[in-house]
Amino acid sequence: MQAPLAPPRPDPPRTSARGETQRRTGFGMSIFWRTMRQFALLATFSVVLFSGATAIAARPLPAFLGSLFLLLGVLVFTLAVALAYFLARGLTGPIVSLSRRVARLGPDHWSYQPAENTTDEVGTLEAVVADMAHRLERGYLYLQGEVEKRTAELKEQYLKDRTILSSIHHGVIVTDPQGRVIDANPAAVQMMGQSRLEEIHGRSVVEVLRLSHHHQFLPEQEHPVMHCLKSRTEVRPHPQEQSSLERPDHSRIPVMLIASPLLSEDQLLGVVVVFHDVTEERKLDYMKSEFISLASHQLRTPLSTISWYVELLQTDDRDKLTETQKAYVDEMHVAGQRMARLIDALLHVSRLEGGGITPMKQNVDLVALIRDVAEDERALAKDRKISMELRLPSGLTLVTDPTLVQIILHNIISNAVKYSEAGDSIGISLSQTEETVAVTVQDTGVGIPEKEQRYLFTRLFRASNATKVDTTGSGLGLYISRMLAEQLKGRISFLSTEGKGTSFMLELPLENPKKPDAPSAEGS
Repeated sequence: MQAPLAPPRPDPPRTSARGETQRRTGFGMSIFWRTMRQFALLATFSVVLFSGATAIAARPLPAFLGSLFLLLGVLVFTLAVALAYFLARGLTGPIVSLSRRVARLGPDHWSYQPAENTTDEVGTLEAVVADMAHRLERGYLYLQGEVEKRTAELKEQYLKDRTILSSIHHGVIVTDPQGRVIDANPAAVQMMGQSRLEEIHGRSVVEVLRLSHHHQFLPEQEHPVMHCLKSRTEVRPHPQEQSSLERPDHSRIPVMLIASPLLSEDQLLGVVVVFHDVTEERKLDYMKSEFISLASHQLRTPLSTISWYVELLQTDDRDKLTETQKAYVDEMHVAGQRMARLIDALLHVSRLEGGGITPMKQNVDLVALIRDVAEDERALAKDRKISMELRLPSGLTLVTDPTLVQIILHNIISNAVKYSEAGDSIGISLSQTEETVAVTVQDTGVGIPEKEQRYLFTRLFRASNATKVDTTGSGLGLYISRMLAEQLKGRISFLSTEGKGTSFMLELPLENPKKPDAPSAEGS
């Protein structure tokens, strides 16, 4: 885009025709009164001379001669003054005329005609002024042409930008540093349920781009645009957050959006928001979830039958089997359990995405619950020669759904065991703030590659280095855990360094807070 053209300097203030007439009239009257004063002085001198001559004529000869010389001196002085006056008048007249003609020069009148029969200094000045007027006219016309050219270029570029912006099917909104809307394309105006840009121009983007998450409106401080203005970094909500845009008619459409800051060196100019309607994508997701749910239910029945027969072979008829057959049966049992876990995970996903899970909250001894989950995973950790240490307080009661919390912790702790190697360690701790309680599971395992961390909570994702350590994962555990945490009004976060380990933190809201006792260490 072309650099913006600097605004032209304003023309110097020009007096109106009436003011110019008054100025010229005043100037002429000033000369008139000066002339009248000179004539008055001459008349006074004439009267004095006449009176003096009359008085001298009556005096004796010596006195007469002295008075006569004095009178002649006064007369000569008077004539010199009169001559100087008329000479000055002859000089100022052309200058006054020149100044009047110069005052008329301007954008609408650049022609300047020098006075005729002027060959003295005034004539030289007339020629200089005429040349100056010609140069000013050429300069003015050149600048006027440049301004018109740049204006046409800027207008053409503006029209191109508007055409490109209007052709984009995604909604685009531009805000100022205070979060007020300064521009938007037609797609954005239409998606927000408005008819014209003027209806939203100058209004807060939080007010016109009303976002909700799980049917709850986002407060201003959590709105992606305001977060972007505050952090000066790109804000890209997670694809699974399922944000919706509410329109003036109270209808809602699911949207995905990105908010990017507009920066000029260190100055924040505003934010560009790009969002689009994902209604069709949500429909496809719903259809996939329905299919997965149906398929999982259909698979569960035959799988249960297979598992039942395998268990019979492992117990009642095991002595009748050869060693090779026993190995086959054991392998079938492990595969059946793996398939059962996968079906359970798929059903969890289907129910979560369809909103079919409602937390059943009750008073939960969180410390005891963590110990139970850790004990379930301790045997696998011991087999893999991985140490596990618990640093938990003696008691902390939380109002939550124990089943959902247990599923989340099983997924996190089992991942820590699966993606650690012999000699690594796992630490589980519990902490509390005024508003939340946090369970932290830290391991010294393989870690997660930095470029892949943003996809960690997406469906069926497995890190590239994870498959080298454990090949049985489904890629659904953390996806399910994140959705369950959101159902409990909590969240899961993590820090990870490839080759050094990962730390997961489950934060849950604290109701009826009760300070825990000092933590004690438990290890194996």
